[in-house]
Amino acid sequence: MYNELLGLGAFIGTFLLMVLMFRFFGKEGLYAWVAMGTIIANIQVLKTVDIFTISATLGNVMFASIYLATDILNDIYGRKVAKKAVWLGFSSTLIMIIVMQISLAFKPSDADIAQTALQSIFGVVPRIAFASILAYIIGQHIDVFIFSTIRKIFSSDRTFYIRAYGSTALSSIIDTALFVLIAFYGGPLPNSVILEIFITTYLLKLLATILNVPFGYWAKSMYRREKVHDHV
Repeated sequence: MYNELLGLGAFIGTFLLMVLMFRFFGKEGLYAWVAMGTIIANIQVLKTVDIFTISATLGNVMFASIYLATDILNDIYGRKVAKKAVWLGFSSTLIMIIVMQISLAFKPSDADIAQTALQSIFGVVPRIAFASILAYIIGQHIDVFIFSTIRKIFSSDRTFYIRAYGSTALSSIIDTALFVLIAFYGGPLPNSVILEIFITTYLLKLLATILNVPFGYWAKSMYRREKVHDHV
């Protein structure tokens, strides 16, 4: 149960930190969260763990927090602000890929101890990261669009969960399918394993979405009570 308990702690800690970023820095805090989160998630996704006897990649909780952050921005500040956050996340990951590939291209000194470790992580990042940022940018724009569409029907604060669940559940199918196909199809993994990765990744994202919406209500409540420090 070690991984399961650690995963629960990581889930609570991740969303607590996201809410605190919003509490102290307003929408700029969520901008920063999306930018940092996409980089962190793209590194986490390289690690595979077993949870409840199912193999899954890390990064699902962080990606779920990014979706919630854009939903909060969309709900409070509007679609234009949410789309700006999406592009910030995309740009951050793209810059990380470019800068780290340049860093790896340098010939290391005889005294260097980091090249092998960096190569192990960032040497395999380009395909994974390309799959991730392409899936991310498409999935997030679909999420923002669906969220805005649902809000035209369910617009009250009490129905935030309908907007959040509906938009993320639908957009995550496309996001996950694109990521798995680009990242793994045609590689050493058999198609049956790729399908398992798709199913488990989507279910974990869906579970994280179901559990994270209370944090969204908490963030919106702080905003209504003027506890959020917006600096713009």
